[in-house]
Amino acid sequence: MMKPIFLSVLIFTSSLLFFQCGKLYEIYQNNVSGIELTDELIQKYVSAVKALHKLGSDIPKQLAEKGESEATGLELFNQIESIIKDAGFKDYAEFVKVNAKVAWAWNVSQGELGIQKFQNMKDDGLKQIEDTLADPSVPEEAKIELRKAKQKITDDWSHNKKYADISMSIVRPLTNSHDLEIIKRNQKEIMEAYTGIPQNKLKEIDPSLFITK
Repeated sequence: MMKPIFLSVLIFTSSLLFFQCGKLYEIYQNNVSGIELTDELIQKYVSAVKALHKLGSDIPKQLAEKGESEATGLELFNQIESIIKDAGFKDYAEFVKVNAKVAWAWNVSQGELGIQKFQNMKDDGLKQIEDTLADPSVPEEAKIELRKAKQKITDDWSHNKKYADISMSIVRPLTNSHDLEIIKRNQKEIMEAYTGIPQNKLKEIDPSLFITK
């Protein structure tokens, strides 16, 4: 009795999730319609984000000096919009649309990078184990433990990859191959803009942050 009930709940939940995702995709596409990412647009975006970062660090000081009033909020918004326009955007609304497209493509590209990074780690780990197992000087007792470790690595990867693929299948429709290519081509510049850390410092922190070399 429990099995049919569980199956019905699973089907209902899956259908609901599919419907909700479908509505999300529709709303998102309507909101960003008319925006096509290009290298030139990304450069404008990077310029705006860097300038907004600088303004952001000054906002607490302005609020402390002028007080948190409607007038102060309007003044800050005007400063934000001025920065956005100086970077080459028509207005704040256009920047928000571009930001949405860049953000989703960025998230997907980073997700793909993360999966690839862990797969490389898994493959390297398995290769090291295989090399050790092939070494006749390694005691059989040690090889037994290595085989267990190999199986655990394989099982953990399969388990985690399954859920990673599910997550990616949900967010992947929020971008497209064209936008991903643009993002990957300008990945270093975007990372620098988002973090506020120069590219050379970022690479010192973690060279694997970048898909591009």
